[in-house]
Amino acid sequence: MATEVKPILCHSSHERCGLLATVVDGRLTKLEGDPTSPNNAGRVCERLKYIPEWHDHKDRINYPLKRVGARGSGKWERITWEQAATEIAEKLHQIVDEYGEESVVLQRGTGRTDEWYAALFFNLLGSPNVNVGACDICWCPTMTADSMIYGNFASPSAGPESAVMLTWGKNLMESGDFPETWQQLDALALGKAKLIVVDPRCIDFARKADLWLQLRPGTDGAMALGFLNVIIEEELYDKEFVEKWCYGFDELKERVKDYPPEKVAQITWVHPDKIRAAARMWGNARPGACGWGLATDTIGRNATDANRLKGFLRAICGNMNVSGGCSLVAPHYMKFRHTNDLGRPDLLPKSKRHTCGQETFPIHTWASYELISEAQSRVYKRDYASVYNYNCSAPSAITYNAMITGKPQAVKASFIQAGNPFSMVADTKQTYQALKCLDLIVTHEYFMTPAAALSDYVLPGATWLERPLSFPYALWGCADVNWWGYRAVQPMYERKDNYSFWKAIAEKYFPEDIVKEYWHWKDKEEVALWIMEPLGYKSFDECVERRYLHPPVPKWHEELDPETGQPYGFATPTGKVELHSTIMEKLCGPESAVPDYEEPFESPVRTPEIAKEYPLILIAGSRFMPMYHSEYRQISGFRSRCRDPYFEIHFETAANLGIADGDWCWIETRRGKFLQRAKLSSGILPRAIAAQHGWWYPELPMEEPWLGGWFMSNTNMATDKAPENCDPYAGGFNIKQGLCKVTKAAQYPFNTVFSN
Repeated sequence: MATEVKPILCHSSHERCGLLATVVDGRLTKLEGDPTSPNNAGRVCERLKYIPEWHDHKDRINYPLKRVGARGSGKWERITWEQAATEIAEKLHQIVDEYGEESVVLQRGTGRTDEWYAALFFNLLGSPNVNVGACDICWCPTMTADSMIYGNFASPSAGPESAVMLTWGKNLMESGDFPETWQQLDALALGKAKLIVVDPRCIDFARKADLWLQLRPGTDGAMALGFLNVIIEEELYDKEFVEKWCYGFDELKERVKDYPPEKVAQITWVHPDKIRAAARMWGNARPGACGWGLATDTIGRNATDANRLKGFLRAICGNMNVSGGCSLVAPHYMKFRHTNDLGRPDLLPKSKRHTCGQETFPIHTWASYELISEAQSRVYKRDYASVYNYNCSAPSAITYNAMITGKPQAVKASFIQAGNPFSMVADTKQTYQALKCLDLIVTHEYFMTPAAALSDYVLPGATWLERPLSFPYALWGCADVNWWGYRAVQPMYERKDNYSFWKAIAEKYFPEDIVKEYWHWKDKEEVALWIMEPLGYKSFDECVERRYLHPPVPKWHEELDPETGQPYGFATPTGKVELHSTIMEKLCGPESAVPDYEEPFESPVRTPEIAKEYPLILIAGSRFMPMYHSEYRQISGFRSRCRDPYFEIHFETAANLGIADGDWCWIETRRGKFLQRAKLSSGILPRAIAAQHGWWYPELPMEEPWLGGWFMSNTNMATDKAPENCDPYAGGFNIKQGLCKVTKAAQYPFNTVFSN
């Protein structure tokens, strides 16, 4: 027997932890943590023990499938990749000829593929609509806000130096970004760092916290303004940093005068003394680390401003580019090729740089991206320094309506990759209607999902065990990092990785000379070598073995740029941390330059008449281990841990409603309802509930009317993405707040499923 132990990278969530894969005669037999990996030092999460079952599961899609019956009928014909690519290209040409290139969109999920190749395909195609879906409410809004404030994403670097850590809107023990979790746990174990948690629920980290602020969902912006009020009024900010490196401080100082802790307490339901204590802890203890939290990306109307205000807390307290605080990638080490060297945003004609919905939501647009990239390019010495996938998207609130109505533009074709729109986008009933209106849907997937079941072509995807992966964080996080992992095994059957998928269609769609110029790599290993080639790497083995990693550079913004003789500064239009955003001012008007608080679109305060019938606040989208978003529901190991969906409800609230632990309940808003089991808790606000994210039922039939039970326990049956209720700048829809009621359901409301 031939036995190999290969260093690979895990992609069961975002983080690409280092693993060692034991492969015997070409088959995976063991996975374990790689103790030499800088990312995880051998530590792994509980998902790992179930991954072999996932990889070899009997329900994997192994061959290209073409729909032969009515959409959703479940009738498929097995075809070749050659036939699939040829027919898809022909249909694309027909659609583009009739409706234009912009009528083709890409719906994708949360960073589970390398998006470079999709971006290249769409830029060559001439469509700017390469991002529809999760990017509206997952990390991209924070990335854009941070880029406008500091010139890049601010990554926490909690460690032995940290004096305080602020965890805001992120459940670190459940959400899957475990290297950050381990960083914070290690820092806490040293006994030096204080911990502040801002969350409506008593998550695991809240139990470890020195201060837990249990705020009303959706009021994060007001809470941040309360922090800033105390820090500025009591002069706890870093005066030297603010004077030298912040733009617009006096305007911010005026704004926060309107938000003393007493007023903020009325808004957030957190006692003013606790707000003061937390603000003082953050302002007095340095350095402080504050990471990204999904919650403030998902609160609708106040999302951009809440993210900016959280960002200000890092900056004015002197926690930028310091060990144990927050870091921006430095310009010093930009040695290897950048993702935009593959995605090639420069190839998209200027006449096409107009995403669907740009007039409605001006910040996740080409106009915004170009302003951000122009400022970044001054520091990072390259055009299109920002990864445009993260700053430029077509908002779901507009794009799904366009699929149905043809306004503001026709949307007729969609690729779906690494995502299930039924689970990742609010208002699933509209999602269903929109997909049914399309002329062409092409899905690249591992398993049949509800969205795949409505497709015209379903093509088999190679998992992260069947493709080489990189750990690329230059211009993305705190360090300049890129290393690769091998494929654990070769793709079985006719599964293809994401590069091969896009290349196969490109070869049929584009002229031969275009294919030769832009799709000339044989496979992803050749792509990897091309990326690392400027460092002198000669083989893919070197890409794996010679990890390229430079740690964060303290206070690099103060260093002199050798080209200008002036300090690098921050990669913003002013070269400073922009508390007054010149980009927001230019795109949205002067009233948006300094952020403010706005009440959620639907709340006990804003809509008290609705609260009479729907008295509870719905936090839709709670993450839970070992699931990752809507994945893994068909894997017995995962389902043995989480057989049914649950929502968290306070004991007293449940008692008043006659609900016992484990009861099936209907959760209903004005938009719709869904079904989950009650999980009684003392750790959630009595006037709120938190429902689990991403539920569907692969064990149900995958044809109409079931489609995997997409309508049964899916929180997005009841969430909102009406444009007028979304974030007015970036278009983010609402999943973390809205009003609902809970009623007890029958013991087995769907006997075909729940009585087993």
